[in-house]
Amino acid sequence: METDEIPSPGTLALTILFCMFCEDFTFHFSHRFLHWKPIYPYIHKLHHTYTSPIGIAAEYAHPVEFVLGNMMTSAMGPLLLGDKIHTLTVFAWMAVRVGETLDGHCGYDFSWSPYRLIPFSGSAEYHDFHHSANVGNYSSFFSIWDTVFGTNKDYFAHIEDRNKLEEAAKDARERRAKGSSSSLTASISNAETSSEESSGHPIDTKKTK
Repeated sequence: METDEIPSPGTLALTILFCMFCEDFTFHFSHRFLHWKPIYPYIHKLHHTYTSPIGIAAEYAHPVEFVLGNMMTSAMGPLLLGDKIHTLTVFAWMAVRVGETLDGHCGYDFSWSPYRLIPFSGSAEYHDFHHSANVGNYSSFFSIWDTVFGTNKDYFAHIEDRNKLEEAAKDARERRAKGSSSSLTASISNAETSSEESSGHPIDTKKTK
């Protein structure tokens, strides 16, 4: 493609989508490789220093990981396309990629994040579980390969357990609220009974005009 042939919005979007698929596929397997026990302590463990990551922690990595897991995977799409990808598209793609990894490490699921519009996308919570539990959820843009290879089962089991705990806590709060209301009613009734007994006259609790 000639450098003066600025790609149309449609071409730009499709090319970036292609790069996303290429990056996500290669990143999933390179990430799983970096979690391989014989090499994990020497390379990827540095990135997992942050068990509850923040955005900038996305770039905190061993030099080997930075090349193998970050640069090479991000460059896969442009390398496959060769001279068919415009320089402007490469820069746009890199901005999308860096934005995604910052979003995934920020620790917040922003409802307005454009990355939440991507079908089968992960989220900050999705990747945060990977850092806290140090297992599964290896993909970047999509959760497809995690689902195919079953590497997000622990995450969904965690979500299910958390929902059960939240439901149990909600029920407990409701029971306490009902119990407090019943106790208050009983206390008022007992107080009225005591007053009646001491005065010898029943108390009219109705409002009089």
